Amino acid sequence: MRHPALTVLFASLLLNWSHASHLVAGDAVFSRDGKRIYVIAQVPLKPEGKSYSERDYKPAVEEIDCEAKTIRTILTTEYLRGIACTHENKIFCTTESALHSFDPITGTLTKIRDAAAGTGFWRVAYDPKSKALFVTTDGKTDPLFMLKQSDEWVPVRMRRHPYPSCLVFAANGDLFFAAYGDLWHGEIQNDEGYFSLAAYRYAPLATLETANTTPAEIGVSDIGVAGDAIYVQLARMGGSGDGWLAQLARPRRKREEYGMDLAFTPQERLPIYERALHSLKILGDDFRAGGICVSPDETRVHYVLRGKHWLVTNGRTEELRLTKK
Repeated sequence: MRHPALTVLFASLLLNWSHASHLVAGDAVFSRDGKRIYVIAQVPLKPEGKSYSERDYKPAVEEIDCEAKTIRTILTTEYLRGIACTHENKIFCTTESALHSFDPITGTLTKIRDAAAGTGFWRVAYDPKSKALFVTTDGKTDPLFMLKQSDEWVPVRMRRHPYPSCLVFAANGDLFFAAYGDLWHGEIQNDEGYFSLAAYRYAPLATLETANTTPAEIGVSDIGVAGDAIYVQLARMGGSGDGWLAQLARPRRKREEYGMDLAFTPQERLPIYERALHSLKILGDDFRAGGICVSPDETRVHYVLRGKHWLVTNGRTEELRLTKK
């Protein structure tokens, strides 16, 4: 099974040579104070308009100053797959082989932990409620780990569904992620030090097919959770091209003493799907769309669409006209 983020990465590498810089895996994060945005990107080494191969790009992070309306390119020594920011304003990044801390002033990556032999890291997400980092892997047995302290690496049990991606935590600890191209909603549960993922499919957004052709399946590849809405990137799950940026209502699930109420009967679940899909709005089509991230107070949303940076503040959308720094 190909990981959704890998599909977006391949699409970017093969089809976006003409852009001054482009996103990788659509991952981005706000700083703790909400004044800056960090977006994973790649920078071309050749003049615009020339032919490109993967060797002609340098890995980078783009730093956006929301107040000064500037953008600065920070070159990195390795290609990044995920980025997250903690309540202490510390930035962490994943590469295929390791979890790193990241210094935006110097661009320095400092290794925190290597991936297990034969396993690759994908995204990293920060839960502001538990103050813990979570890293997804391509391992079928242990696809999700929690870094509770600097030296405590804890597997999180995920039964039946081994490929979570695009993890995002809301301020209240709610977890959203993609699996099989659909949008899921849940939480990390702690039973006396034994951690597990409890979640349900909130919105069936994947368009699945089978044919003796290049895959045309579409699924969730990036997620941002604001106060009253969820923003998602829908992209090809195989092949290249085709993509949309969309918005839908944020779910509200009741919590019991034992945890989140997970409806499972058809009478309970189908109305959830109906409400979610009825609220869906397509904001634009662009297979390069992404860079979705939400401010810590959940009032602002950043995304990239048709090569432009956009900021949504309490439902009002504006283009960020940025000056290179």
